[in-house]
Amino acid sequence: MEFLDTARGWLDQAYAFFEPGLLMYAGNGEAVNWMPLAIQFGVIALVLALLLRSAGAILIFTIVGVIIHVIVDVVMPMIRGGGMDGFDFGAFAGNFTDVTYLKYLGALAVGYFLGILVLGMIKGMIFRD
Repeated sequence: MEFLDTARGWLDQAYAFFEPGLLMYAGNGEAVNWMPLAIQFGVIALVLALLLRSAGAILIFTIVGVIIHVIVDVVMPMIRGGGMDGFDFGAFAGNFTDVTYLKYLGALAVGYFLGILVLGMIKGMIFRD
């Protein structure tokens, strides 16, 4: 059980590093809204894993997954609100210089890498291409 304690310590440190970004951009500042994040993540990762042909493209698919996730994060309020009235491109572009937002993107990248990798392996076991 010592190995599990060591692994838990590493995972806790990794989560503590990414937590400010997750709280700010995937939550309300106090708690992460896991359900909407998991649904959006799951749908995007599943589609990308189904499109994955070889494990060599996993990094490119990870980047594409993060880009699609950011686009959906920006577009969903527009769809719900009925237009681009509340969209400020300057504020959106300024996010990319914010360390907290970059930690959020890093958490997404790690999640998409692991998610697409696992789902791609499951797809490889089920569908022999």
